[in-house]
Amino acid sequence: MKYNEAYYYLLSLKNVPRHDYMTAARPGPAFLERLRYFLVLLGNPEKKIPHYIHITGTSGKGSVTIMLASILRAAGKRVGAMTSPSADGGLGRTEINGVVMTKPDFARLMEKMKKALDAYIKKSPYNLPSEFELLTALSFLYFTEKKVEWAVVEVGLGGRYDSTNVIPHKDVAIITNIGLDHTELIGPTRADIAYEKAGIVKKGAVVFTGEQRKNLLTIFEKECRKEHAWLTVVQGNTKVIKQGLSGITFNYKNNQYQLPILGTHQIKNAILTIEAAKHLGIPEKMIQRGLKNIVLPTRLEVMSKKPLTILDGAHNPDKMKATTNTVAALKQKRIIHLLIGFAANKNWRAMLRQLALLKPHTVACTRFTENIFRPTVSPAELARQVKKLLPKTIVVPFLDPKEAVAWSRKKQKTSDVLLVTGSMYLSGELRKLFSSTK
Repeated sequence: MKYNEAYYYLLSLKNVPRHDYMTAARPGPAFLERLRYFLVLLGNPEKKIPHYIHITGTSGKGSVTIMLASILRAAGKRVGAMTSPSADGGLGRTEINGVVMTKPDFARLMEKMKKALDAYIKKSPYNLPSEFELLTALSFLYFTEKKVEWAVVEVGLGGRYDSTNVIPHKDVAIITNIGLDHTELIGPTRADIAYEKAGIVKKGAVVFTGEQRKNLLTIFEKECRKEHAWLTVVQGNTKVIKQGLSGITFNYKNNQYQLPILGTHQIKNAILTIEAAKHLGIPEKMIQRGLKNIVLPTRLEVMSKKPLTILDGAHNPDKMKATTNTVAALKQKRIIHLLIGFAANKNWRAMLRQLALLKPHTVACTRFTENIFRPTVSPAELARQVKKLLPKTIVVPFLDPKEAVAWSRKKQKTSDVLLVTGSMYLSGELRKLFSSTK
């Protein structure tokens, strides 16, 4: 089986009727049960990985995943990392020691899974696992085959019934924070969302959180008592020493750290990883080295400095607030241009209101095209809503995101800023285009 065959075989399974996590009235244990059944047919690869770190939260979980994986690598560990969604929309969600899974590896493992799926439909009392569940199983297979010591795993959505929660044990569980995202599935309140995310806590785990609200911490504490786990609330004074397009230098607990990324909000994610790494016994120098070497694709990623072009995957109001605050601080006297597109199930109107505060000179409204199964906001409708908020701004809709890039670049002068944001799928799709011209 070649890569294209394997990829399209995976996509073809979408036409088999099944209960879908993303459209369920309320996610439940059946989603985990069917994946566990399938994993048995694969030989339970998830049980052959010695150490796990499991990470959830409304914002920052992907950054924390990448930071911790980098720190563990710096300490000489063999590390698998699983992120969701990936910047490239596919293979990039699974990597070992910073190297993304190859197409031949994907095809070979999918062929093995295809045989297991044939057995599954003959024997299983459950309906077919979802695409995300199958990709989770594939990652476990890959990590086991390549003999990783540590798997750092980002939750896809929620936590309690997310497919990644089949992990049998956890050295560390991390809950970054709680915000209002995916309220139709795990909401509607922050307390509801906190309960779902607290579901990643398992017996004996050490749990770290950056959340500070007492009513939400009470929910975490209750889950930890039930599972005989230990909760640490991470807070502390930090001081920014230096920041610019090359990154941030800050002090925390008498030590200095460098992050080669934009956004002071990333300091909160960094101190969560620092505390988790210290608990694991990783030396201070290795923590500093790991943070200094991180690469965070599509998270306020600087693609060029002259003109300044920033690629960002913010896709909920909490993330977008951090993005707009960071770009506003960089703005100074620069003119800002936006290139935006959103998934239809996101709170895109709230994100538009935040982006409008940047007072952009032009806005290109487009869509992502590579993920054909995720509905997008119509570029024409998006342009209409932007025009209502910014009647004096030049706003143009584009069905082709590459044409939106070409138009925006023509409008952008050397001293201007172009911000691409609204969806990890859009930014991931366009990253290849911007990378080729770096």
